[in-house]
Amino acid sequence: MNTKKMAFKTLLLSAFISTQAYAADIIIKNANVFDGTGSDLIKNANVIIENGKIKAIETGQIKEKANQIIDAKGKTVMPGIINSHLHLFWNMYDLPPKMPATNDDEAKQFINGELKERLHDHLAHGITSILSPIDFWPYIDEVKKKVEAGEISGPRVFMAGPVLIQAGDYYACAGLSGAELKWCDEHVRLPIDTPKQAKASVQKLVGYKTDVIVYDGVTNQKEFNLPSLKAIVDEAHKNNLKVLVHNADAKNVPAMIEAGVDVFIHPPAITKDTDGRYLKVLGEKKMPLAITLGFMERYIGLGFASEKDKNDYDIMQNNIQVMLKAGATPLFTSDVPGIPAKEVIPMVTGVMKGQGIDNKTILLSATREGAKALGVTNLGTLEQGKIADLILVDGDPLKDIKALERVQLVVKDGAVVVNHLKK
Repeated sequence: MNTKKMAFKTLLLSAFISTQAYAADIIIKNANVFDGTGSDLIKNANVIIENGKIKAIETGQIKEKANQIIDAKGKTVMPGIINSHLHLFWNMYDLPPKMPATNDDEAKQFINGELKERLHDHLAHGITSILSPIDFWPYIDEVKKKVEAGEISGPRVFMAGPVLIQAGDYYACAGLSGAELKWCDEHVRLPIDTPKQAKASVQKLVGYKTDVIVYDGVTNQKEFNLPSLKAIVDEAHKNNLKVLVHNADAKNVPAMIEAGVDVFIHPPAITKDTDGRYLKVLGEKKMPLAITLGFMERYIGLGFASEKDKNDYDIMQNNIQVMLKAGATPLFTSDVPGIPAKEVIPMVTGVMKGQGIDNKTILLSATREGAKALGVTNLGTLEQGKIADLILVDGDPLKDIKALERVQLVVKDGAVVVNHLKK
């Protein structure tokens, strides 16, 4: 072959390789981007997605080709929403509360029926990740694997599995008896009455490959069991797992933080801290704090709340204010198991606005801070190399938080899973 022909073929091959190397899977153009890092809005930007990850966010003309180009038309692109507290295996939205399963067969039916539909709806409303604390084992693991395999269309699931809790009656299994109560107890909690027992329970969760450890520091504890908590934290941290507190008495918070807990997924209650003697430390440490008032506000609004319920709400609201003013980091959390997906965003944003939290902080609570609370580094922001979980909303949520309720596009793992944009 002559030199000219070889040079021409080399040039063609080089051009082909170059084109293939830089061709993106998806480009979302003409977007205003809230990247979740805390930076200002990036206007008139192009979000480039390749191999399921964010390749770049660029301004100006598109410099490369893509398999799919989506015109945002000036709407806002932001990371997918992380709901840092929503139990998937209960229904406390319908009153009286309903237990979706009391045996193995019912659990499987629930997963493939009602829960499958719920998860799809959450994803369609822009929630791309959910932390599900306190759920039936091994069924929550089955749900997570089905989502990962694409058998269920839904948010990625971060699971805690059974809760670590002292022995005694447990509200999650309330109203059950006999074989149903035994089944619930066996699947939903692990004992921590002694440090040795606590360590063994954490080791069991490590074997289950849970994403976090959830500890209940109130239920069934006549006295605060600090030795067991220290054993939980030590064993969890040895295995790079965060310890999340589901329930806590405010007066025990300083000892909990000293023991090394990482996140509070309920506001500490029971003791009303009017001067910050117990809770200011949580703010000073910038600890993540779930603002889970939505259930109680709904309960009161429907007229079901007793005077004790109203007093409990007053205590939690007071304690939230003490912690926020001291600098605690709020998390986007709905709780309210069984809540319809369409109600999550308006309820959570309404609660947070009611506590005086500004729009930017709400957006960060649903993105960057949610990922940090879970201990994951590849989600929560739109930065190079991060997993491409993102949503496109109609409007600017920094100015109008209700824009979060107008989700028009959802991308998960770099693939479009919901698209309501007009062509």
